[in-house]
Amino acid sequence: MIYRGCNGTVMLSSESEVVKNNVAYSQLEKYLITLSAKYGLGEVLFRERNPRNNNSTDSFYIRAPKDWSIKKIFEVWDCIIEDSDEFIESRGYDSELELCDIVVSGRY
Repeated sequence: MIYRGCNGTVMLSSESEVVKNNVAYSQLEKYLITLSAKYGLGEVLFRERNPRNNNSTDSFYIRAPKDWSIKKIFEVWDCIIEDSDEFIESRGYDSELELCDIVVSGRY
């Protein structure tokens, strides 16, 4: 476990049973790890949807280096989202991953 807050537990994506037991999440995790390396980012984390919070969704978080500016994080985040959207569409995972977020953050 990495971080436990009111919105759920953030853990390494490879430790999540939700990711392990869902083919679409598992494939997306592997792709995000590749993108993380491509863009010089860090670990891929996962936060499971909080069943007590209707606004909560399953979310992948990718660690950005602490010294990156907000502008640089958003530029890379845009690239990650574009690449991920293409990957999701090419695999036909649109409906399965519709409520899954992808975030790039230096916060974790």
